[in-house]
Amino acid sequence: MNSGGLLEAVAGQWQLLLETTPAVLITVAGYAAGLWCYRRADRPLLLHPLLIAAPVIFLIVDALAMPIADYHRGNGALTLALQLATVALAVPLAAQARHLPALYRPLLLVVVLGAIASAALALGLAALLSIDEQLLRSIAAKSVTTPIAIGVTEQLGGIIAIIALSVLLTGLFGALAAEAIYRRIGLDDDRWQGLILGICAHGIGTAKAFETSPRCGAFATLGMGLTGIWSPFFLPYLLTLFI
Repeated sequence: MNSGGLLEAVAGQWQLLLETTPAVLITVAGYAAGLWCYRRADRPLLLHPLLIAAPVIFLIVDALAMPIADYHRGNGALTLALQLATVALAVPLAAQARHLPALYRPLLLVVVLGAIASAALALGLAALLSIDEQLLRSIAAKSVTTPIAIGVTEQLGGIIAIIALSVLLTGLFGALAAEAIYRRIGLDDDRWQGLILGICAHGIGTAKAFETSPRCGAFATLGMGLTGIWSPFFLPYLLTLFI
């Protein structure tokens, strides 16, 4: 490469850095503020970092008059990092691999039926409330982790912004309600606690499961992953029952 081409490449990378850095800094600052409040208040789920980060980020973006498209494009690196972090959850799961052969039948049964029941309940309630067809298509994948939920929703013809919000609210509510439900039904095995959190509350539930124990988090990872694999196959057929 000649000196002119090298300078052009450096200039291009510098321009890309200038365009993306503000969006990344806004996201990191918002999440850091949420995490600080969460830890400062001794980790109450009502002060989950995402509940605080989202409005903080919105206020900063609005104050700077930054177009949402620019903010979204600027966070491309963080979006990629989220996908890599999701894959990296296989590491703690591998540590629990010796427990899986004896449990694979009930595990698969819970994942298959749990994922269907979670989606069917949401779609059924929405149908009873006479929600229009496009909104039904937009909430069907609400219990699937965000990267997969977006792809499934595009396949179903739904609205990406709605599924993103639905996934967030589903994860937060699942993590918030899980402990009370487990106490109510007497479920104290952290393996099944984690699996259920992963199925119903995806990444946010998995993060909450890791606060319980590494084993709980590993089984939540399994539940989230298997639900993500299974959902694109059954959701299109399940949706036809409600539209």
